[in-house]
Amino acid sequence: MTFKMVGALKGITNPQPHIMKALRFGILLGLMIDITRKLIKRSRRYQQAVKTSRAGRATDFVLDAVLLPSPYASSFGGFVELPTVLWWTAGGVGASLFDLGQAKRASRRPKSADGELPSDMSTMSLVGGGLIAGDSLAALSVGVYGLLKTLL
Repeated sequence: MTFKMVGALKGITNPQPHIMKALRFGILLGLMIDITRKLIKRSRRYQQAVKTSRAGRATDFVLDAVLLPSPYASSFGGFVELPTVLWWTAGGVGASLFDLGQAKRASRRPKSADGELPSDMSTMSLVGGGLIAGDSLAALSVGVYGLLKTLL
């Protein structure tokens, strides 16, 4: 991901020692980070602390966000503009607050016999998917319009 974002992907087709060394280092670093994350999160004591204590949840957040972010998340470091990151952050925080409010409202109501919807069918997930689909359709429309304008 980082390789693609900095425009260095073309460098793979023309092997240069420093580029290939950086690529190997990035792959190895990402692999080590992910293995470390999985070992820590698999620990029964860690899982228990996250479930039962506020300090455990805070530690889990700091581990995921600062100390050992997922290789995918850390690949954005330094390559995505701050306004974009703030926009994504606002969306994530807004969705989390909405879900928290929905959960509190649902806890006050009696349980229905129908069960719960899966998380990918939540209101925020469906709204986000609709926005992504709408943006994709808009881009497709602009592309088709440009193609037809060129052909005709």
